[in-house]
Amino acid sequence: MTIVRLIDMPYGTKAVTALDGNGDYNVYINSRYDYETQKIAFEHEMIHINKNHFYSGGDVARNELEADRFTVADKHIM
Repeated sequence: MTIVRLIDMPYGTKAVTALDGNGDYNVYINSRYDYETQKIAFEHEMIHINKNHFYSGGDVARNELEADRFTVADKHIM
């Protein structure tokens, strides 16, 4: 299951995902950003989930680049 919450976080942190004790994904989206930024941040986190980055044991930097690449490619930004 994926649980999504909007919360105040420091600027610079757009979203984070954490696994809870039940194995559910908890996606926290920074409420301080505008809707479009929140949407892209959510999609970025969903790529991590769909690519199984939390269980892959892969390199964090590589996982971030992969999620960024898919988010950017899907949105045709940058």
